[in-house]
Amino acid sequence: MLKRKNYWLLFAVLLLALTSLSPSMELDTTEGTDPPRQPQSLSEQPDSRDKDSVTSLNIRVSMNGTELKELQRISSNYTLSTGIQVLISNADNEENAEMLKQELTTGESPDIIMTDGRNIRDLATRGYLLPVDVYQSVPGSAPLTVLIPQMQWNGYDWGIPLDVDPYVLVYSPQHLAELGFAEAPASLEEWSLLLNQLREQQQKEPGKERYLLAMDSRNPYGFSALLESMGHKMTGDYTSVLEWVQVARSYFYLSSRFNPEMWDMLQSGRIALAALPLSEWRLNGNASLSAKAPGGTAGSAGYEAMHSRFFALPAGSAHPETAVNWLAYITSPTAQMEWLENTRRLPALEELYRSGLPEIAGLPFDGNLLLTEEEITEQPTGGSWDAVSAAVALLLTGKLDAAGYKSSIGLESE
Repeated sequence: MLKRKNYWLLFAVLLLALTSLSPSMELDTTEGTDPPRQPQSLSEQPDSRDKDSVTSLNIRVSMNGTELKELQRISSNYTLSTGIQVLISNADNEENAEMLKQELTTGESPDIIMTDGRNIRDLATRGYLLPVDVYQSVPGSAPLTVLIPQMQWNGYDWGIPLDVDPYVLVYSPQHLAELGFAEAPASLEEWSLLLNQLREQQQKEPGKERYLLAMDSRNPYGFSALLESMGHKMTGDYTSVLEWVQVARSYFYLSSRFNPEMWDMLQSGRIALAALPLSEWRLNGNASLSAKAPGGTAGSAGYEAMHSRFFALPAGSAHPETAVNWLAYITSPTAQMEWLENTRRLPALEELYRSGLPEIAGLPFDGNLLLTEEEITEQPTGGSWDAVSAAVALLLTGKLDAAGYKSSIGLESE
């Protein structure tokens, strides 16, 4: 009988020991919709999800046909050297934005995505991206200083820039001279004077419709160029400009997509100026038109009215280490030079501008405007870039007044 009691005592001790070694588990019994995605914890470096047998990468971009062919050509050299197949899918800007929203929230995404650089920080803080520098320190030159705030958050890099597209003010010197200006306005006072001159001309020829400024309402870059030409930034308080816009916006020529007729309207004088990406100017500009940077001086706080395209790793990327290797190859100085030569899109690496390349020197403005000696940490006022974009579109179309615009993006009232 004593021997049997010893057996039971031994069994109880073993059971207690096993229970103490088992990990504790809690069941989530809450009901309802899935909780919002939380920012990824970076207290520890995440384990690599790559397998030894990675054979392919899936990448989605948004670019024109010429750019897509060049990216595929450069990427094919990567495939030859590594044996990894790269499958690149392309979508237009609107389609790409919708796909991003759907895929990032469901976790079903490619290994690499392309997006506007100003979306990177917002996506990272919401937990939709992986930090690229956790998987590998990307070799090569540093990006343009003005791009660094877009790619960094919480001490990590969340994206890698491919190229930049500064916005410029395009005009006909001949027709602008008829309004009393030798070049594009450079202050709020000069813009106001030009508007008055345009109104007087309109009164003399009431049957001929004229516009002060043309810009794309799909994004805030044209509006940013207008601010910059007046000496303001989207990171500051530009209440005076907002009040002026309420008066002037009936003379704006707004387009939701690129309109080829706009170039004829510029040459005929029906549009005084247009805020356009440099890539469009290089494609459609001619000797009868001029282009000018909207403001700033070399070495100042950076060229704000500039679209940038970034690559990023979605949180659901299956092969992040291999993806970062591809990114390092595609954005290397050699690949960036090939990209410049074959697409004419400006590179994102600072060293290429400081080396004085003739391909970059042939710009309609001083290339040093893209450089800055200052550390830039400010972000545009307000929440996400999508929210700023929506507010600018509503302002330009008259659906928001100055006070409503400031409230929607979090600008403090005076």
